Amino acid sequence: MNIGVDIDGVLTNDDDFILAYATKYCIENNAGRLKYPNAFDTRKYDWSNIIFNDYINKYFWTYCKKERPRHHCSEVLNKLKEEGHKIYIITSRYTSYYQSEEGEKMRRTVKKWLKKFKIPYDGLYFSQNKVVQIQELKLDIMIEDSPQTIPVFKDYVDVFCFDCRYNQDINYPNVTRVYSWYDIYDKILQIEKSKQD
Repeated sequence: MNIGVDIDGVLTNDDDFILAYATKYCIENNAGRLKYPNAFDTRKYDWSNIIFNDYINKYFWTYCKKERPRHHCSEVLNKLKEEGHKIYIITSRYTSYYQSEEGEKMRRTVKKWLKKFKIPYDGLYFSQNKVVQIQELKLDIMIEDSPQTIPVFKDYVDVFCFDCRYNQDINYPNVTRVYSWYDIYDKILQIEKSKQD
C-alpha cells in the first residue's frame, strides 16, 4: 500500500506541547489565558498575530528540533517498509512550503529531525495542499489528525484519523480512528487480510 503520513499530531504529539508551552508563554508574557483546550493548534488562545509570532519565535523552533516522536512510530514505519509498503511523509507545517529562507530553514529542520529519530520514508513532501500528493502518489491511506483537512481528504482517500482531543467530531464512513502506532499497524494488517479473504 501507499501510505501518507502527516508529521504534527501524527508523528508527534504537538497538542500536548502547545498546551504546555503556549500556556507557559501566556503566563510569562501576560498574553491571556487558555480559553479553548479542545481547539486545534494555537486556536486554544485568543492571540493577535503579534503575540502568535512572538510565541513562534520563542518556542516553535524548539518543538521542531527537539520534540520526541510518538511511541513506536519509527518501529512501526520500519516494519511497514520491510513488508513492502511505501511511506510518504506529507506535511503542511508552518512555513515549510514557503519558497523563502525561512521555508528552507524549516525543510532542513524537518529532514534533520526525521534522520535524528530514524523515521523512514520513501518520499517527503512540503505542501500547502496535500490533496495534490494524495492524488499524484495514489495513496491508499492518509494518516492525519487535522479536523480541517480530514473532511477534505475523505473525498480522495481512506483516512486514518489519529485520535486527539481536537478531532473528536470527525466521523465519516471512510475515516478510521486510530489510537497509537501499533493500532495503525494492526488496522493495516486487518485491511490486508480482508483483501486476501
